[in-house]
Amino acid sequence: MLSLSDARAEIIARVHAVPAEPVALATAHGRVLREDIAAPEDMPEFDRSAMDGYAFRSDDPNERFRVVAEIQAGEVPAGQINPGECARIFTGAQVPGGADCVIPQEQVKREGEWMLPVRRDGPSFIRQRGEDARVGDLLLSWGSRLGTGELALLAQVGAVQPRVSRALRVAHVVTGGELVPPDQTPGPGQIRDSNSTLVRALIAEAGIADLEQSRCPDDLPVLQARVDEILGAGCDLLLMSGGASVGDYDYGARVLEGAGFEIVFTKMNLRPGKPLIFATKGTTVAFILPGNPLSHFVVFQVAVRLALARLMGVAESWNPIRLPLCSAPPPQTDPRETFWPIRIHSEEGQLVATPLHWQSSGDLRGLVGAHGLLRIAAGSGAVDDQGRGECILLNTPFHA
Repeated sequence: MLSLSDARAEIIARVHAVPAEPVALATAHGRVLREDIAAPEDMPEFDRSAMDGYAFRSDDPNERFRVVAEIQAGEVPAGQINPGECARIFTGAQVPGGADCVIPQEQVKREGEWMLPVRRDGPSFIRQRGEDARVGDLLLSWGSRLGTGELALLAQVGAVQPRVSRALRVAHVVTGGELVPPDQTPGPGQIRDSNSTLVRALIAEAGIADLEQSRCPDDLPVLQARVDEILGAGCDLLLMSGGASVGDYDYGARVLEGAGFEIVFTKMNLRPGKPLIFATKGTTVAFILPGNPLSHFVVFQVAVRLALARLMGVAESWNPIRLPLCSAPPPQTDPRETFWPIRIHSEEGQLVATPLHWQSSGDLRGLVGAHGLLRIAAGSGAVDDQGRGECILLNTPFHA
């Protein structure tokens, strides 16, 4: 049985990024950049006016200036600004040669062809060439997730076909003859399937749109045929709910071995989520998740998300924060490393974490309002001598 750190090391060693492909900006949101993007030119490319106003020489002692030109955005100034002259200029327009200052139109009087400054002690209101970036400066690094700001920056520099990680293909199979869809009333001995909804939400939070889900009974030939069909259609990550343990009807490991997978590990010293199977076949990755939903949630956050990050080509990192625990008493010590769902909120201007109540790994109430996980080392208490615990925030891109 592996520690979580050893299990994560195995995942890092065996899971690698899918191939890259160029895509249009319109379809690149949420994808992972697989190249560095450098500034193709100075940004801005020329001195630009930051205001509607008048461009002139700041050291010109004249008290009034003849307006000799009008410059709109997109125009190239025709001449220089000489002493005693100015140019009417608009926001974004190129500043003419000879001028080093733009005075806002609210700070002048206009008398026919003359401009008279009311005050001249303000800033220059010129965005200097290259003040944002110089040609060749690194703008976006390999491994960046492309959000709103990143896409706008790519558009600004003309990188309209960025190379990104290919969209992942994820399949999820829920096993168990006792399961019925959530919209049905369970019969005797049956329960509603919550894991399909849970996994779909977790996959969506990870930024993945292509998810195929299906249910199978605890029937080895049927389950084997379904997995073979999924693999034949192409799959980067296969998730299976249930079948991770060693019961008579836990067929997970046998199905993966029958499909040609190498089983890397079958258990972690983790609470909840001890029976977790991790396997690989070429570039395809598979996890068999313990059947209970709280275990699903925890192992997804601590193991599956790492594999997703590796497949996408983004660096996943734990960035825990230490927060005071608002709990009496704090969660109990356990021989296994524990990840306990918590709600993070503010009390008197300070962030605090409240461990959520759960009876067992099948108790979904323990996930309602969860913002993070409290990590409790094996055999250790939940808090340090200052009453703080190690908390991992959720719903952030790969804990970055």
